[in-house]
Amino acid sequence: MHWLYRYASWKKAGFFLALNFTLQAIILLVFYPEISATLEPLDIRVGLTADAIEDFLGAIGSDGRALYFFNESVPDMLFPVAYAFAYALLMVQLIKACGQVHTPLKYLALLPFAIALSDILENLQMLVAIHSYPTIAPALVRGLAAANLAKHIFTTLVVSALGVLFVWLLCNRLCQVRIPD
Repeated sequence: MHWLYRYASWKKAGFFLALNFTLQAIILLVFYPEISATLEPLDIRVGLTADAIEDFLGAIGSDGRALYFFNESVPDMLFPVAYAFAYALLMVQLIKACGQVHTPLKYLALLPFAIALSDILENLQMLVAIHSYPTIAPALVRGLAAANLAKHIFTTLVVSALGVLFVWLLCNRLCQVRIPD
């Protein structure tokens, strides 16, 4: 944990945010349209079911499944690492700026790594589902749905924490501004 606080800087957070948005743009603007121009990818959906998974994998066909497999195994495995560091470093910088490094709030910086772990578990299970299509085990569907839901819950927590820290910092800065007499 201490290494993250020692490593963090606004410049590094900015670098990882740029890397995050670059990878996200490649996935969303290059790979997903090639997989299906009309269907929303499973990664983005919330509340996955066996029917949703089977319908999507059937609808994209064998070429779409091959491209989706590549997307899940390469760019979408790098993406969680990039955004975990991006948002952890950003959160550390906000925690530092709010003067909360020596409080339990310092542990909020670990939440982005929970998103990444959930996303990687989701991706690994997606790879198994693509490989085993058309026969997808019910246990795999439950695991995939759980990882997907965990990813979205942790994302909501991170976005909320970042918002609260940003407002806190803004309020601190505004309170420090002296109004001339």
